[in-house]
Amino acid sequence: LALSNIQGIGGSIPPMLSHGLVPSALFLCVGVLYDRHKTRLVRYYGGLVSTMPNLSTISFSSTLANMSSPGTSSFIGEFPISVGAFQRNSLVATLAALGMILGAAYSLWLYNRVVSGNLKADFLHKFSDPNGREVSIFIPFLVGGATVR
Repeated sequence: LALSNIQGIGGSIPPMLSHGLVPSALFLCVGVLYDRHKTRLVRYYGGLVSTMPNLSTISFSSTLANMSSPGTSSFIGEFPISVGAFQRNSLVATLAALGMILGAAYSLWLYNRVVSGNLKADFLHKFSDPNGREVSIFIPFLVGGATVR
C-alpha cells in the first residue's frame, strides 16, 4: 500500500488474505507435532517423512506457499508488489528481495531439518499421521493457500 502505484495497491490484497491462511497451516503442523511429542525444539525432530508422510506433505505444501512459490496464493500478490517496488525504488526493492530469499532459505532449512534426515526415535515416541479431524481442519487452509485470487 505504501508504494502508491497500481501494482502495489492491487497486489497488496492477496498477500493479506494468504498471510491469514498459510501461516495458520504451518502453526497447525507444529500443533500436530506438539500434540504427539510434547516438544517444539527442532533438534529433537528429524526423519518424519518415514513415519508421518501425510503431515510431511502438508508441511511441504504450506512451506512452499509460505515462500511465495509460483502457483500459490502468496505469489499472486508478491509478484506485482515486487514489480511496483522496483519501479518506485530499486534499492529498497532489492533489499526486500534479499529478505524474501532469506525467508525462503530458513523455511527450507526448517522443513529439511524436521522432515528429512535420520529418525530421532530416542526423543520421539508416538508416530501417527493427522487423523480425520485434523485433516478436516487442514483442508480449508491448504485450499485457500493455493487458490486465493
